[in-house]
Amino acid sequence: MVKWIGIGAAILALVTLGFIVCAAIFPAFREAARDIAIVILAVFQLIGSFLTIVLLLALLYVVTSLHRLAKESLLPKLDSTVVKVEEVLNNTRELTSNVRTSTTTLTTTTSFVAERVVSPIIRLSGFLTGAKASARSLAQRQNQTIE
Repeated sequence: MVKWIGIGAAILALVTLGFIVCAAIFPAFREAARDIAIVILAVFQLIGSFLTIVLLLALLYVVTSLHRLAKESLLPKLDSTVVKVEEVLNNTRELTSNVRTSTTTLTTTTSFVAERVVSPIIRLSGFLTGAKASARSLAQRQNQTIE
């Protein structure tokens, strides 16, 4: 590859040297070279303008295709996703309301059971424990007095 780069550089140097020599010897050659250079630059500018227009048209096509794709496939999916998320939120709100109601019911039930069931049982248990202790104490006294 280095060999081809060297050959290209040598050819470019020879052509440049040939142009310099011809321009020094023939004054009409300078004018012709100038005109040829202007024509070549104009052709390259025309090609560049044409490629720019083609690239802009390709870019416009891509943007239009993306817009159409987003409009046809992405937006309906996004709308259905929004609907599903709203359904999930509504279900969550209903569950939260049910949990609140259940918590209130449980609190009321716990208070009722504590007041109406557990307290009397605790009192009865305490009374029975006291009666049992009294009976035991009396039984031990009677055993001591009999002996």
